[in-house]
Amino acid sequence: MSEPRAIVVCPVLPHPPVTGGQKRTLRLLEALERAGARPYVLSADDGSPEAAETLRARGWVVDVVPEPPPTARSRLTQHLGAHPTPYLYGVAARLERLQDEGAALVQLEHTQSAYYPVAPAIPTVLSLHNLDSRLLADGAMNLRPGSAAWLRAWNRAREMRRVERVALPRADRVICVSTADARAAARAGGHVLLAPNGVDDAFFTVPAATGGEQAVFFGHFGYEPNRRGIERFVDEGWPEVLRRRPGATLAVAGGGMEPALQRRLEEVPGVRVLGLVDDLTGLLAGSRALIVPLWVGGGTRLKVLEALAAARPVVGTAVSVEGIGFTSGVEGLVGETPAALAAGVAGLLADPARAAKLGAAGRDLAEQFRWPRALARLEAAYRGWVGAAGPIPRRPVD
Repeated sequence: MSEPRAIVVCPVLPHPPVTGGQKRTLRLLEALERAGARPYVLSADDGSPEAAETLRARGWVVDVVPEPPPTARSRLTQHLGAHPTPYLYGVAARLERLQDEGAALVQLEHTQSAYYPVAPAIPTVLSLHNLDSRLLADGAMNLRPGSAAWLRAWNRAREMRRVERVALPRADRVICVSTADARAAARAGGHVLLAPNGVDDAFFTVPAATGGEQAVFFGHFGYEPNRRGIERFVDEGWPEVLRRRPGATLAVAGGGMEPALQRRLEEVPGVRVLGLVDDLTGLLAGSRALIVPLWVGGGTRLKVLEALAAARPVVGTAVSVEGIGFTSGVEGLVGETPAALAAGVAGLLADPARAAKLGAAGRDLAEQFRWPRALARLEAAYRGWVGAAGPIPRRPVD
């Protein structure tokens, strides 16, 4: 008997797993496979040249549906339909055909995948990495009121909220990353299951030594909070770090950085722009602390869990470390301004013993977030859903 097929609609192929979203999607696919289903990845993203083939080598089906570039007419249709992101007709048609052929489960990754209808008889799971309307609204609040960018941001937040109001109650189960997102999704009518972010075992193998006088930031710069956060910290906080610790360096790693931002950062004394790095564990091993200057965000930050698992203290805003039980002064330091973050970073660069103590506590905290443990309840739920016939029984938030 063949394995039940679980169709997973992904806006972005989860390979290579360099962004937090890609890493999480990949681990969810693995959990589905362990639960007895064969993942069928449906996407319009052709990704990197080897992405689809690498995933297929795992025995998964990867179905990339070509989607033509948007036209003026399609953009107008998108706005008239109040869709904050394009509606992909090719993906919708393929999903409808696949449902006719049979599926044990349909999982929709991210709210933008919830546009596409799923037959009532097929269990439907909506996987949220953030509560996008809240993330967009928080971003809009940091823009100049009345500006064109401010108006666009608020319009997208309103459109996303309308999509969520329809999509959340319609799904048989909504997977949320954080307690805050789960509560908000439940208030909007979602039938929620909490499945936290996790961390790969490799990060626990990083030696506990605290590295040199280097702080590090890593993330994908296509994610606007990352870009805005590092810009603000380098402008307003990093000069104070250098004043206190003239030999300090800041390593900035990650893909998706625009050339203008790269040039700007490369001109700043002490800042090293590394681009996309293959070995995050090695980068952390050579650093004393992770700086996470995010003032907007949702869910939880994988980069924070990875640094904690590597026994590196985190210096970040409250938004950066929310949802994981992080305590300022125990696993790292919290500051709400660039100046406060700079003081925290400079203090740890000057005090390797304190950095090591905070790092050890961070590793202890991260133990509960190893991926198999973080997704254990979800994996058990997958097993039940895949083996059952018909929709998932709806229950209160669990």
